[in-house]
Order: sequence, then structure tokens, then C-alpha cells
Amino acid sequence: MLTKLMAGLRACLSGEASSPAPAPRTAPENAADAPRVEIYSSAFCPYCIRARRLLAAKKVDYVLYDVDGDYARRREMMERSRGHSVPQIFIGGQPIGGCDELVALERAGRLDALLAGA
Repeated sequence: MLTKLMAGLRACLSGEASSPAPAPRTAPENAADAPRVEIYSSAFCPYCIRARRLLAAKKVDYVLYDVDGDYARRREMMERSRGHSVPQIFIGGQPIGGCDELVALERAGRLDALLAGA
């Protein structure tokens, strides 16, 4: 019950309750089912929310890794991306950076091609 309450509170505070992002999938069991897009995120990070909304607008499925209080997951994120801030976004297993880099790809007209080739 507390988990549902916290999820609802996070959604309300982040503004996602009015325009929800697609429900993230769970992490795959094996490499053959590897996700095309992965996001390491924090619940109250505005850049994370912006990145997820951009992907939602493009109807992109992604796997969301919540690093809030999960030090092992955060360490994994830092090892994979060489970055320490959230979000850290991967497309086709390749690190692309954070929200600013995702938006820059979109503005340059290169995000759709990257998503299609992943």
C-alpha cells in the first residue's frame, strides 16, 4: 500500500499524473530481449521527466531504472555511462548522455533515425 501511495505522490509532484509517460517495461531476462532504450532516472528529477515525456510523445518503449536509494544501480549507471548525473540514456546499448543530449538529437532531426536503427 505504501508503494502505491509513494508512486501516486511522485506522479502528482512531478506533473506526470496529467500527462503520463508510457509504463516502462521491466528489465529483460537475456540479451536477446535487450531493450532498445534504457533510462537511469530519479523520481523527482525534472530532466528525467522531460526526457521520458519526449520519448512518450514519440511512443518509444523504454526500460526505466530508478536509482533513488539504489546504490548498486547507480554504480552500474556510472560504470556504463561514465556519467554521474541523471538521466543517463542508452539507445541500442550505446550511451547518448542525458536530457540535453536527447533534446539536441531531436532538434537536429537525428533522434528518429537513431531510434529506428537501435
